[in-house]
Amino acid sequence: MRLLIFLLLLSYKSLSQNQKKHSYFLNEKGETITQDKFHDQSKTGKYTWTDYETKDSVNIRLIYRESYGRIDTIQKRNLLKVLKQVTGTTVNQNQTIIINFSFLKDIPNQKHCIDFYTSQKSYRNFFKGKEQFAQFYITEIGFKYSKKFVFEDKNDEIRKMLFPYGVHCNYIIIKPDGRFYKQMGEHRQDVIPQIAKSDW
Repeated sequence: MRLLIFLLLLSYKSLSQNQKKHSYFLNEKGETITQDKFHDQSKTGKYTWTDYETKDSVNIRLIYRESYGRIDTIQKRNLLKVLKQVTGTTVNQNQTIIINFSFLKDIPNQKHCIDFYTSQKSYRNFFKGKEQFAQFYITEIGFKYSKKFVFEDKNDEIRKMLFPYGVHCNYIIIKPDGRFYKQMGEHRQDVIPQIAKSDW
């Protein structure tokens, strides 16, 4: 339903804008695909999607809902430095890092997902006092959230490093050796502690 509403808005927006601004559907690699192929792939459950504008186009891009990977030593060092700047917290090299990252995009007639995720005290309490974990709620640049334990990515560095194409609420778990698991879009927050504890 959300995709259908977006496609209608995209069509309207494209018609009302300067004719030079084109609309593109992109796969997870950023390659142009047809609207039908985009629609078929988005229904598989393997993907979520995001939209963004450039000076020349309006784009809607598929994103893998779940992914595994690894950040290298230099990327990890940079991330720890940026986390210290953003949150004021020093993260130990041996900690597993959990970042819940939220984008500002509005969904008509719905509360933002960060409202739900930040209200789950049992989730936050799980990480309190456990030295092997460092958990953060971070919002994109310009998204100032009212709770004091939510930090704004003021220089847009965490988004660029970890969530270049994001959807409302996402998270990443980064192990001490740089291995990561990332989930994009709405998710079950109550399973994150178990995933963070497990070895994958």
